[in-house]
Amino acid sequence: MDVDLSVPEITLCRGAVRATVSASGAAVRELTVDSRPLLRTFAQGTHPPQAANVVLAPWPNRVADATYVFGGTRRELAVTEPSLGHALHGFTLKRLFEIHAPQAENAPETAPDEVTLRTVLGPEPGWPWPIELSVHYALTDSGLEASMTAVNLADEPAPCALGVHTYLDAQGAPLDECTLHHTIAERQPLNEYNIPAGAREPWPHSPIRMRDMWLDDAGFDPVADQPRIARLVNASGTGVELAATANLPWTQIFTSPERHVAVEPMTAPPNALATGEGLTVLEPGGHLTVGWSVRAITSEN
Repeated sequence: MDVDLSVPEITLCRGAVRATVSASGAAVRELTVDSRPLLRTFAQGTHPPQAANVVLAPWPNRVADATYVFGGTRRELAVTEPSLGHALHGFTLKRLFEIHAPQAENAPETAPDEVTLRTVLGPEPGWPWPIELSVHYALTDSGLEASMTAVNLADEPAPCALGVHTYLDAQGAPLDECTLHHTIAERQPLNEYNIPAGAREPWPHSPIRMRDMWLDDAGFDPVADQPRIARLVNASGTGVELAATANLPWTQIFTSPERHVAVEPMTAPPNALATGEGLTVLEPGGHLTVGWSVRAITSEN
């Protein structure tokens, strides 16, 4: 276990909803409603295992062979997925963000129900652009709402793509007893190195019964101007819903060896830095903002 007792965190409360947000990767370490989990939980004082619930910037997923060309210049990133030789999930893994939480004037001892985390990503090897990243979490009556903004602090254009590595938990039910519903319409085939290969194809596989199901698939929702939604429900029909803003049309779905399922909304597909597909170019001072929410599904809704 990767224990680091210096990892700061903050606890948020609103009614029956409780969340603990870690400075490491701006990850939600715990999210519960009436003590039932909605996201994968990990131990206090640890960095998020398998990128659990971390934000992903300035690119999500993989850059093949850790190389890309931007503005006519070939860049070489650090290899952070040695088994495949790729650069994985940007610079947020194990990055300690600054935590900024408002205090109630009349009751400063009261736990807040919102928090903002900030950091600057870069320069790094193969990445000359400083990108300011801010993440805001606010509790709702049934879960949380989140937003993330990347701002280009460089004096030249910079590439950017964003994502979040959410692991859904259907209120504590084992994954093999759950069903995953999603709005993904097209599957992006991946090669043996988890890099896109070939044209997208129809993917009508919703819902997905998760018993003995192993996934590491990229998908795309081509319908513009609508939220992207995934629901993981247990046998009783209760569970968790993840909704992402329309500018997060790509999703990676991954089942871990420990039988957790990650549903990862992204602005661009795997290897976008190299292919340019879905990539946002931020002018100096330009920004990119995305949002998502997580809420409990009860038998009534």
